[in-house]
Amino acid sequence: MIRISQLKLGVNHTKEDLLVKVSKLLRIPVAGMTSYEIIKQSVDARKKDAIRFIYTIDIETKDEESIVHRVKDANVTLAVKKEYQFPQCGTETLANRPVIVGSGPAGLFCAIMLARSGYRPLILERGEDVDKRQQSVDGFWNGGVLNPNSNVQFGEGGAGTFSDGKLNTLVKDPVMRNRKVLELFVEFGADPSILYVNKPHIGTDVLSRIVKNMREEIIRLGGEVRFNSLVTDILMKDGNISGVMVNEKEEIPVDTLILAIGHSARDTFHVLERRGVPMEAKAFAVGLRIQHPQEEINRSQYGKDAPEVLGAADYKLTHQCKSGRGIYTFCMCPGGIRGKRFFRRRTAGSQWNELS
Repeated sequence: MIRISQLKLGVNHTKEDLLVKVSKLLRIPVAGMTSYEIIKQSVDARKKDAIRFIYTIDIETKDEESIVHRVKDANVTLAVKKEYQFPQCGTETLANRPVIVGSGPAGLFCAIMLARSGYRPLILERGEDVDKRQQSVDGFWNGGVLNPNSNVQFGEGGAGTFSDGKLNTLVKDPVMRNRKVLELFVEFGADPSILYVNKPHIGTDVLSRIVKNMREEIIRLGGEVRFNSLVTDILMKDGNISGVMVNEKEEIPVDTLILAIGHSARDTFHVLERRGVPMEAKAFAVGLRIQHPQEEINRSQYGKDAPEVLGAADYKLTHQCKSGRGIYTFCMCPGGIRGKRFFRRRTAGSQWNELS
């Protein structure tokens, strides 16, 4: 496989333009390319009158080594595609299936991987499924009635379900875990562009459909997802976990317990403290919300005559204080408004639309 970096094209280019440029760079015909995959797409807006997309792209063709040797370009290299490797399954038989507490991102992806490895996991979620959860959230926004176990923090999909499905992270990805997450999102209904665009979004309405698709796959593979099932105690025997208590009345035997509870499940942390589970405080970031007119951000980033294909612009700021503390912007909702209503972008470069 040949990897090309720093491949620059105008923002209004076509797929054919991209392939022709690759063809000229590698000095091979377009028909000679077996396949290609866009690995990364970003925007170079340093020159407002000549904004460009910058690509990293992988090409499969014949005689790759000789082509790279002939081209002699530092941005054209041989590459080996890396894929996430799930840990090898054990050989010991489990008396009970794994129990996962929480159906946020950690719980869902854990359940998918375990289900595909034959473990038939059980997910216990204190909140409602994503459709009923949406009704509970709307009820709170419109009338002030709060469901304490099913709201913007708790329920299928976790807190991120109502944050527009932002997918950027500062975590490095040497074992391709982040990439695997994006691939699974695409498999279950996300736009394939999230695999390569900078700071990808899914959108709350699309994310809710993806979450349901993931749940159906878990069930199809023998797993189970139970809603309105709050773990109220963790049962111990001889210093080991023996089960969980659900809704203060149902006992479920457990050998392997995965807590994917999120930081808002304070009642569960109290249970862990009572049971003597070692815990320590972790530093956390405190933030505030800043709002700008989108027109000002677009003008600052792209100039006054920005091409429509670029969509809503975003930005990121960082600063290192003398004290050693770092200040940074965590994420944006470009072109949207956060509050009682949420906005989303259908695909990369499109306009934002209001969601009720």
